[in-house]
Amino acid sequence: MGSIKTLFSFYILFIPIAGIGQDKIEDPGARTWSHSDGRKIKAGIVDVVDKNVILKAPNGKSGPVELAKLSKEDQEYIAKWLQNNAAPKGFGKPDTIIEITTLKGEMKYNKPIITVYPGKKIKLILRNQDDMHHNLAITKPGKGKDMKVAQEAWKLGVDGFAKHWIPKHPDLLFGSKMADPHSSSTLYFTAPKRTGQYPYVCTLPGHAQVMRGTMIVSKEVNPLSELTFTLFKGSWKKIPDWNQIEPSGTDHVPSGKFDLSCTKEKDSFGIVFRGNIEVPKSGDYIFTVSSDDGSRLLIDRKIVIDHDGIHGDSPKSGKVKLEKGSHHIEVQYFEGSGEESLYVGWKMPGSKKETPLSVNRRPSGGNSPSGQLLVAEEEARIYRNFIQGAGSRAIGVGYPGGLNLAYDANNMRIAMLWLGDFIDAKRHWNGRGQGYQPPAGESVINGPPGVPFATINDSNESWPDSFIRKENAQLPPIKEGYLFKGYKLTGEERIPTFRYTFGALSIEDMPSPQGSYESSDITFNRSIKIKGKPVKNLYFRAAVGQSIELTDNDTYLIDDNTALTFKSEGKPVIREIEGKKELLIPIKFGNDSALIEQTINWQ
Repeated sequence: MGSIKTLFSFYILFIPIAGIGQDKIEDPGARTWSHSDGRKIKAGIVDVVDKNVILKAPNGKSGPVELAKLSKEDQEYIAKWLQNNAAPKGFGKPDTIIEITTLKGEMKYNKPIITVYPGKKIKLILRNQDDMHHNLAITKPGKGKDMKVAQEAWKLGVDGFAKHWIPKHPDLLFGSKMADPHSSSTLYFTAPKRTGQYPYVCTLPGHAQVMRGTMIVSKEVNPLSELTFTLFKGSWKKIPDWNQIEPSGTDHVPSGKFDLSCTKEKDSFGIVFRGNIEVPKSGDYIFTVSSDDGSRLLIDRKIVIDHDGIHGDSPKSGKVKLEKGSHHIEVQYFEGSGEESLYVGWKMPGSKKETPLSVNRRPSGGNSPSGQLLVAEEEARIYRNFIQGAGSRAIGVGYPGGLNLAYDANNMRIAMLWLGDFIDAKRHWNGRGQGYQPPAGESVINGPPGVPFATINDSNESWPDSFIRKENAQLPPIKEGYLFKGYKLTGEERIPTFRYTFGALSIEDMPSPQGSYESSDITFNRSIKIKGKPVKNLYFRAAVGQSIELTDNDTYLIDDNTALTFKSEGKPVIREIEGKKELLIPIKFGNDSALIEQTINWQ
């Protein structure tokens, strides 16, 4: 790098971009550089490596220039750039590099959504092509926390510029240095281990109301980026030529996936989604579109699926060979009247699993796996029978919104939680009805085995064994002193609260789901009320796993797939016993009662 030949070749790349037509090329954060031989170069910094600066022209071409060959003013600019962009000592090589550009004169980021994998090292480059200063601050999840951080920044007053308008605030996770106009700032951080939606915002005074976005931390990293939608109004029986129709509006898709909810139209409308899809490896990819009414999917502007016309919700698939890297994707859709639906998914080369690219999952077409799928609509649906993983006295509960659980009445425990379809009852409702039925949905979280409460007098004392009720047995598990007392239904949705006794203690366990299967914000809240005289060394076993880790926000990550938080007088304890880890909550009584509030999230 930096040889005369390389440097000369680099200049040849940049000579044509000076002057004519340059105002039509998007500014990548460029400035004019002065070389010792008198030449001028319009380019932006990509990186500084050894004794070279890597510059990138507005036409996308890049190359190295020796630092020593640049003017003193340029070298001072590079020194300041390094202060804003150098990686922290010991950070190492980033797992993911993300670029976010400010839109000139619009007070917006070009990416309202980015997606990162939990625990990965991230290099986030903020390229500021605006005439104003900007920064980027990432906050903890929660409505309004980004504005709280921004409002705290505004209090910095005259100290704001010196502190890059990044305040000290408990809801702030990461903050970039301020990017000068037509420059950049790089933020290095390790993504949170807890999945969820983390807002990001520009905290300079007055910017936060419009200059914001969301970082999604997910194990299923969204391959879509730069996804926009253009809305059209009209009545058609076939997909029209969209270029001949005046659009009603266009914008980024807030969810970052194919999503009809970005428009409030119900009938007589069309929508065209355009964006990029990152292909992880070369090979044959199978795309599927299911729609009501017509739809069409294009990759690199070539039709892969043509599912045109007026029809009910039905799927159609197409195969395309793709090289590794970024490809343009476009989905066209129109709705005549009646129901409207759109699903898009793809299968990787050699994979049988279809991954949704849309907010909604693939519809079942009105048929469950064997035809008798139970559905919770206005209120909770309860199914008492043999459920695989929950024992012979299982109580299945399907909640409105596609959240489900199975309660094990042998051991007074929540045996499983899952998403999507509830249960297929055909096995038990037809014929002799024998055997155990598994959940019909997906994303199953298994609860800890065995009974929920026990007295532990020594840290090496094992948790009591599970109680397996023998056939025709009528007695409760005498060793643990448990007796199931049934459940009561509360509220308009008739949510069950499970009731049982443990010795002289009366216990009520009320799980309460929040959110829906179609949303990305799904939570199970659980309230466990205990009444009776205090019991010494009483513990609640909240989790068992190979890995239990305390992360930020007092959240416990179980085997990297479940996140638990608690409100309780007793501080949770992690112990290792018999080759596994356990999460125990000591029960602290007050006025002959105790309360555990637990939140369960999918990862």
